[in-house]
This record gives sequence, structure tokens and C-alpha cells, in this order.
Amino acid sequence: MKELNPQKVFAQYRDIMKPYEPVMGRKYTITHSDITAELFVFVAGNYAEDQITRMRDEVRVAWEQNKKGIALIGSVIVDGKGVKGNAYIRNSIFYNEMPTALQALRQADRFLFVNNPNLDNTPVFIHFISSNPDYDKIYNFGAIGSYK
Repeated sequence: MKELNPQKVFAQYRDIMKPYEPVMGRKYTITHSDITAELFVFVAGNYAEDQITRMRDEVRVAWEQNKKGIALIGSVIVDGKGVKGNAYIRNSIFYNEMPTALQALRQADRFLFVNNPNLDNTPVFIHFISSNPDYDKIYNFGAIGSYK
């Protein structure tokens, strides 16, 4: 995993979200700038639709209840209507850059994790959405705490 520069990660809390609470209902929209290499993490009750570009290279993640407790469940769009770019290349980029996106999430919302250290054990599942079954998969990226 490459080293994340914390000075290039910017968090914005929206709605009722605060750095320490609530956990459930918290949704993350992670975007970036190819020019500055900055990462932007929007923490809100809804995804930051106003930050979605034509490239559709955002990562969406939310805290969700599942059978085994809570999990961070997210998605990326590999291909589909209006999505530009080769699906193979987009899939590879999303997969290879997901650890960086998860480091940005963990860094941006670090106060939540400091206040609730048990959340570091939360598993992260990301759905790579594609019309091609070779790319339409759900990946387990392990515990969010491994992205400190």
C-alpha cells in the first residue's frame, strides 16, 4: 500500500454529521483531483451528488447493519450508460487505488475511529458495478483499521 499524504486529504461534514457521531447513517463520497492528487471525503447522510463528475470515478461507502454486525459497504461504477473509459482499465484502476481511497476515508474520519476504536475491526466490501460479469464483483478489502 502506498503512503498517503494526510495533507492531501480533505474532509467535509454535511447535514447532521459531526466528527464523532453518528456512526449509522453516515455515508462517504470519495473523489479526487488528478491534477493536485488531493482526495476529498464528504461525510453526510446522503452521498454528495454535487461532487460527482462525468468521469464517474467516485467511491461511495456507507455504514450498514448486516448479519454479523456492521460493515462498510460501498460501490464504484466500472461501466454502464454514460460512463466513459475502457471497463478493463477502469476496473484495474479502481481495484489498485481502492486502498488509497480507504486510507483517505480512515484519515478524513479519524476522530470517529479515535472515539470508537472497535470500528477499526469493521470489514469493507466494495461492489464493482459492471454489465460485464468478469468485472461485476464484490470485493472484501479487509478491516478498515488496516488502512490507518
